[in-house]
Amino acid sequence: MTAPKPDGTDRPRIRISAEASQAIDSWAWGLADGTLRLWQLPDAINSLWNVAFEHGRASRDEEVHQLRVERDRYWLRSFPDAERQEYLLSRLDQAAALANRPDVDDVLDEAWRLYCAGLNNIREPIRLTVTQDCREVA
Repeated sequence: MTAPKPDGTDRPRIRISAEASQAIDSWAWGLADGTLRLWQLPDAINSLWNVAFEHGRASRDEEVHQLRVERDRYWLRSFPDAERQEYLLSRLDQAAALANRPDVDDVLDEAWRLYCAGLNNIREPIRLTVTQDCREVA
């Protein structure tokens, strides 16, 4: 058995009725223009929306991170040379003071534990949330 193609071109297209298509399309535009709220829609549409939103957001995480790094670099470069040097030396002094604490190993161990716990949280499945009318949606 061969593995499915990553782009999904080997999968059949899903078809729905014209009425269902029109309803979903009108709901999408209702959400866009504010005449509908997500909680008003059927649970299955809520699930689709939430999964699509999370995938879309996650697909941009690396770019957002890179843009923040670039923003911070430009922010630091906006300082005159003497102020930039003073700022960087101050940050190094703060880091050195933290590293010079007698409990530095405990602090670093706790930071590592929290970091590792955070990695586990990233991989948690999407949990059900309760909507305004107390329905659970993914």
